Amino acid sequence: MKRSAEKMTLEERIEHHRKMAESYHMAYVKQDVEDGATYDEWKFADNAVYWSPYFGDNLIHLKEYPMSVQKSATMEAATYCITFPDWAPLGFKCWPSDNGFAMQSHFGGHDKDGKLHDFYAYGFVETNEDVEITRWETHVSPEYNDFLDVSIGVHGPFKEGPEPYMAAVAKKMQEAGIQIHLR
Repeated sequence: MKRSAEKMTLEERIEHHRKMAESYHMAYVKQDVEDGATYDEWKFADNAVYWSPYFGDNLIHLKEYPMSVQKSATMEAATYCITFPDWAPLGFKCWPSDNGFAMQSHFGGHDKDGKLHDFYAYGFVETNEDVEITRWETHVSPEYNDFLDVSIGVHGPFKEGPEPYMAAVAKKMQEAGIQIHLR
């Protein structure tokens, strides 16, 4: 069901964007994302793109990309938990607006020696008149490099795009004997 801007008040749009941001956070809090869940409330437009400076300068057209957001998020969460069994969100803030939202997620977990490894991820999401995502950007704090070095053995930025990163994630999962089964 499409929700057009004409049917939603400004307050309803802002509240819907808040729910979208919070559903991202709650998927990690509940650890549903490790089991293949995706973010409630997130609907992507056919022309939706993803961009992160951590993955080069190219836009990823989500409809054309061979791996779903659900599968990549699940693989990431499962992989991080191999090294950091208590990996989870440590904090979250969001700022909804009429055309999307910004969010800050603080993630972290402890290694086998009890040392906390954490980083911040920043998301910027823009929606169309039907509150479908048209653009999603993520940025990470510098601590993400150290986190990835420990969790998957390599860090970016991956200028060739997300494939080398996802290959390192898949390799770590394979080494740990983990298979992802998505609903």
